[in-house]
Amino acid sequence: MRVRDIWSVAPLALCALLLGGCETTLSSAPPITASFIRAGAHQDADAHTLAQGRSLFLNRCIQCHALPEVSRFDPPRLTTIVAKMSRRANMNPEQHDAVLKYLLTIRSQETSR
Repeated sequence: MRVRDIWSVAPLALCALLLGGCETTLSSAPPITASFIRAGAHQDADAHTLAQGRSLFLNRCIQCHALPEVSRFDPPRLTTIVAKMSRRANMNPEQHDAVLKYLLTIRSQETSR
């Protein structure tokens, strides 16, 4: 392969690498099921709050970054992250609370497996 050929494919390879790093899967945002609602009760969250939190997580958070794997963060770290990010996303206190409770419920289900 000639040097000129390498330089012609380099931009494509760079784009693929950058886009691959931004991949988000829906496993980061599990659906609201009966068992999820039961788990949410430990966070004082009802079905409506969990659904609102999921919707915000899927639609607002992803505007700026890929959805994180929630299990990577312990509850105190999640609380700090959501506080910081909810301010940046201009969320009101109810929205902040819904996202936090949704993420803490995800975390509790993932660590109980």
